[in-house]
Amino acid sequence: MTNNLFQIAINNNEIAEFFRGQGKYFVASRDYDGHVHGAHMGGCVRVYVEESPENSESFDNAFLLFLGSLDVSKEDLNHLLANLSSYCAQRSRNGFPDSHLFDDREKQAWIDLNCYLYKIYNSPFQNEVKDKIMRHANFINKKGYRFVIDIISNFNNFS
Repeated sequence: MTNNLFQIAINNNEIAEFFRGQGKYFVASRDYDGHVHGAHMGGCVRVYVEESPENSESFDNAFLLFLGSLDVSKEDLNHLLANLSSYCAQRSRNGFPDSHLFDDREKQAWIDLNCYLYKIYNSPFQNEVKDKIMRHANFINKKGYRFVIDIISNFNNFS
C-alpha cells in the first residue's frame, strides 16, 4: 500500500481531480483561497517520477489525460497554468529528469496545449485571462522553457 497521493490518484483513476486539487488532493494555501499546485508537483509527484523512468512515463501519460480533461473555463485554465509553472520550476531544479512533455512541437503534449490555448484565445473571456497567461508564460520562460510563449505567439494579437 502506498501513501503517495499521486500514486493513489493513478490507482483510483483520479488524475483530473489530483491536478485540480479536488477532494483529498486539495492543499490549502495560507496566502489565498485556493489549492497549492506546487506542493504536489514538488512533493509526491516529484518523488514518484524520480523513482524510475517508467514512473516518469506514467506521469507524462497522466498529464496528457489531465490536458484532455480540461474545459474551456477560467477555472481549468488556472489549474493548467499553475501545474505547468510548477512542472517547469521543478525541471529547472533538475527534477523530472526523464519527463520531456513539451520538449518537441511534435509531441502530443505540445499539440494538446496548443489546441487548448487556442480555444481559450477564442473564448468570450479571452481578454480577462491574457495577462495571467502572459505572467505564467514569462515565468516558465525564465525557468528555461519557451513552449507557452512559442504557442501563444502564433495567435494574432494575443499579447
